Amino acid sequence: MDFSKLRHRIVFLKPSKSVTNELGENVPVWVPFKPCLNNNLEITNDIRIYLTADNNGNAVLQMKDAQPHAHSLVLKDYMVWANVSPTTGREYEEAQKLRAETTYSITTRYFDGIKPDCKILYNNKLFDIVSVLNIGELKSELKIIASEMITNAESY
Repeated sequence: MDFSKLRHRIVFLKPSKSVTNELGENVPVWVPFKPCLNNNLEITNDIRIYLTADNNGNAVLQMKDAQPHAHSLVLKDYMVWANVSPTTGREYEEAQKLRAETTYSITTRYFDGIKPDCKILYNNKLFDIVSVLNIGELKSELKIIASEMITNAESY
């Protein structure tokens, strides 16, 4: 693995309990975690940071008391070095709106516990993990295929 290509900082998000919003709907809560090289996940039970989105669809990290949390502090505590590169993009029609989707290839060291039910936060963009590949089955490198949905596209 060429470690010099790992120049981007990402944060893995794991699903946690769900909360009820103002409309009475159950909304999943995503909490940041830092995977370790010894194949254990560093998850503390007192995590007070979770993921929400603003009106434009941008990812926003908040503390449990609904105060915004600085993105740089989360990077300091939970970041993992990776290489993030876009691979494909497409547009499609959904509910009379034009939606855009970009697929990314994310390469990082091997960490156990990274699954498709996790998400990735990169530069206030939120990626859904499509697949996780253990390159060569050597447990040294992961290639993650992830997609980003652009939700604030124009309607026609």
